[in-house]
Amino acid sequence: MKKVVLGLMALFFAASFSPAQAVDLADGFKLTGFVQTDYDNQDRSGVSTFTLEEAEVDVEKSIKDVGGMRFDLNYRSSDRMTAVSAKAGETTATVAGLADVSLEQGFVWINLPAGLKLTVGKFNAPIGFELVDPNQMFQYSHAMVFIYGLPTNLTGVNLSGAAGIVDFQVYGVNGWDKLQDDNKDKTIGGRLGITPLEGVNVGLSYITGKEGSDANNAAANNLSAFDVDATITSVKGLTIGAEFNSGKFEKQSVVNPGGDAEWSGFLVMVNYAITDKVSLTARYDTFDDKGGARFGSGVKEKRDAITIAPTYTFTPGFIARAEYRMTKSDQKVFVDKDGNSNDSVTDIALDFVYSF
Repeated sequence: MKKVVLGLMALFFAASFSPAQAVDLADGFKLTGFVQTDYDNQDRSGVSTFTLEEAEVDVEKSIKDVGGMRFDLNYRSSDRMTAVSAKAGETTATVAGLADVSLEQGFVWINLPAGLKLTVGKFNAPIGFELVDPNQMFQYSHAMVFIYGLPTNLTGVNLSGAAGIVDFQVYGVNGWDKLQDDNKDKTIGGRLGITPLEGVNVGLSYITGKEGSDANNAAANNLSAFDVDATITSVKGLTIGAEFNSGKFEKQSVVNPGGDAEWSGFLVMVNYAITDKVSLTARYDTFDDKGGARFGSGVKEKRDAITIAPTYTFTPGFIARAEYRMTKSDQKVFVDKDGNSNDSVTDIALDFVYSF
């Protein structure tokens, strides 16, 4: 793993002479990526640590009027959410002890008539308001809807296109975050985007399919989610984002064995550029785990979180970002370093992100 990480870092520094700009290595050949480092302090676990959080190099090759390919080589030391996204009793130290080097994405695409595009491989799930990588985020952490209500990556085939104020994506994949399917059925879904006014976009998404399996496919149960996302950028310097999410995993309820595990959640985020260097983000998100299966705490539970995140831009592509996040549950599910159960947890983080 060390050789892979060193190779990734070498590629990053080779490209770092052109901040926030893709490096054109040859005709149709582009190299992009980022490095994220951070300091994280979590009150309940007592963890205070510096981390090389994530680094990524993205390689893309396109052929005009034909298609192309892309793969993202990613090193991730832990979930950026740290202890807030951990299961009950799991501390930041436990989560931060993990490390992963993988291909976050790897796909080919074919340009079709009428402006359509067919993508085959592993790709970021086209659903929800928040994006995957830290250089695409307004704040350090992801909302609970992103973590518990949606898949992150999908492996399969995706057809996309646009016409006028409408854009769409329709896909058939192996399942939520699965490289290989574990049953005989495919998960299907899609997103319909509408841009009624300049600077306003609304997306409607739905994903459904069977997850889990045994020898006769009898243990596979349907997992589905409905999601509405909205982005407003019509006022200069102001970005407003919102998302509503609900879902159900059949027969997977923890609090009612044999019943369905249902959930719902939403977020509202506002980012304002105070100057060309300084911006401020405020976000409220909530998630209701009605079946006790999404958080992993084993109880019916609802959490609310408030996040404040100022950002300073040194130069395009190089930012410093601080974050304060307080998450409160209606149950005492957060276990501190002394083994005491609490109903709230606070994270304070400072991260630096350089992207090219």
